[in-house]
Amino acid sequence: MSTIWQNVTWNVARAGGLTAYLLLTLAVCAGLALSAQLQSPARWPRLVNNELHNFLTLLATIFVGLHVLAVWVDPFTHFGWNEVLIPLASHYRPIWVALGICALYLGIAIGISTLLRPHIGYRWWRRLHLLTLLLFALATLHGLGSGSDSQSWWALALYGGSLWAVGWLLWRRVQVARRARQERAQLQKRLQVRQAPRQPAQTMAPPQLQRPGAWGTGTAMAVRPPAQGGTATPRAEPWRASQPSQPLGRY
Repeated sequence: MSTIWQNVTWNVARAGGLTAYLLLTLAVCAGLALSAQLQSPARWPRLVNNELHNFLTLLATIFVGLHVLAVWVDPFTHFGWNEVLIPLASHYRPIWVALGICALYLGIAIGISTLLRPHIGYRWWRRLHLLTLLLFALATLHGLGSGSDSQSWWALALYGGSLWAVGWLLWRRVQVARRARQERAQLQKRLQVRQAPRQPAQTMAPPQLQRPGAWGTGTAMAVRPPAQGGTATPRAEPWRASQPSQPLGRY
């Protein structure tokens, strides 16, 4: 009877851990797809995607609790509450089990931040929600290091496929964020150009019209060189008609 119970608890612990990891992967992928705007509003409304993300997270939490409870009651491992809840206190692969315990506490902190979102604000909630990627990394290392099935091909395929899916969606999310920053920078430059005060154009004063030979033009000041035995005479002004020396007679 004890052997049957031991097999049941150990199988439930293994199945609960792997199922929780798969649900965690799907929840992280759904969150990254939401932030990368990969969903189609016509086919998959954003509200449906949000509810799917929350539902997957809730299921992952339930199976994590089932995994921890099965490990605690398993007569083969003989885990106490201190080994389940305190990192590095386990006699079975303490480092890898400690990574799983840290992932558990990190998940609890992220869940509490979601409940406190109306009080802490969207910005701080989003910063804390980014720790989900660290939670996923810790859960992956915990499963690879402490799982009894981590050497089988199907478990390696599960971990490899999860890492590829999350990594690809994370790359898409980074590209979307970079493109959004570039668009905001271009829009800000355009607004600055439109809002910049325009400098008034400097109008050139129209040149003053002066008749030839007026003072200051240099023409009226010019004089003819003096003739032999005579005095200097002013230069004839071309604009003034010459006066005849003899009066014109009548015709």
